[in-house]
Amino acid sequence: MNIHDISKLQSFPSKKELDVRVRSFLYQHKASLSPASLEILTFIWRHSVKYPGVSFAKIETIEKATKRSRRTIVRAINTLEQAGLLSRTPTIRPNGKRGVNILVINPSEENPLPEKRVIAREEKAEIVEKLEQTESPQPLKHISSAKPAVDSDYLPTYIPKAFIQLSQSFLNTKDILGAWKRVHYAYQQTQLCYPVDHYITTITQTFKQAVFAKQNGSIKKTFLAYFYGGILAAFQQTVRKEVMDDPANLYYDWLNN
Repeated sequence: MNIHDISKLQSFPSKKELDVRVRSFLYQHKASLSPASLEILTFIWRHSVKYPGVSFAKIETIEKATKRSRRTIVRAINTLEQAGLLSRTPTIRPNGKRGVNILVINPSEENPLPEKRVIAREEKAEIVEKLEQTESPQPLKHISSAKPAVDSDYLPTYIPKAFIQLSQSFLNTKDILGAWKRVHYAYQQTQLCYPVDHYITTITQTFKQAVFAKQNGSIKKTFLAYFYGGILAAFQQTVRKEVMDDPANLYYDWLNN
């Protein structure tokens, strides 16, 4: 199979669309995948950038990189293929014998994870202004030694329990919902690799820092606006780390491709 034939297998117009597809798949199926399958999928994903969606990684290459057995790798690929994410395209050697399979990440008609977009500075300001208008007159008025009366059953189930348990000591239900909306807005503006709940440690740490700033009188505007700025900065820093840690970005030949 020559380069022209390989290019026909490209399943995504750009790496951005490829990333959205894999993240959407993880958003739906991550809980049902084994740690080995997640590691193998990540390796295939990172080695599918020259022709977005097409991986030339052989079983032996994946085995060497992940330290997983051949049997485990084949089982993981079968699982991902049955889930509709991967397909295998056989190749033929010049002598007519069958060659290795090329792994192709399939696009999907469904897209449960909204594609992130870059929002203009003016639009960001408008979002913040709208958020400010929906805040309570005295945000974070419950910061004290006494806990506010918060019934978490009234909160949407998509808010992680860890965030609710932390924030209910300081916020009422309305402000907890408002705080999580700001997490979601910040997540939409960044190109993080995993669903938002994967970053719960970063989120809770940023919330604690915002509470500390509020208690020390360091916040000039509102608590939720301060928290939004902090979580956006934290997510942007995480994106830079993920990019630096991605081998595909370190070894991809940007000059010739």
